[in-house]
Amino acid sequence: MDRMASDQERHRAREIAKAALDGQLSILEAVRKLVSLAHTDAIHDEADRRLIIGIESETDHLPVGEVRKLWTLEALREKDVEIASAEAFWKPKFLGVCKRIAEPDIGTWPTRSQGPQ
Repeated sequence: MDRMASDQERHRAREIAKAALDGQLSILEAVRKLVSLAHTDAIHDEADRRLIIGIESETDHLPVGEVRKLWTLEALREKDVEIASAEAFWKPKFLGVCKRIAEPDIGTWPTRSQGPQ
């Protein structure tokens, strides 16, 4: 951990995690938003911080979010296959991280696959 997080950064981490759990953000979009916070204690668990940083490192070449506007459709079609594969591979572990980040709301926060409780 590089530094202590502010209350605002802790809140932001929880909001990003909740959005990923709810399916409002893709796995890679959420990772990109959390990676800077992974260098703080906004993400309590060291292994969770390492996983976020690792996923970002492994997928930083993939066009996610606003940067997609700068890519050609042909290139996006190719990269979308890689994005889908990466998201499928990392999803189980990353959603577990998100559940831990989203605490204390974890008991009432359904994941997309669980549906409402």
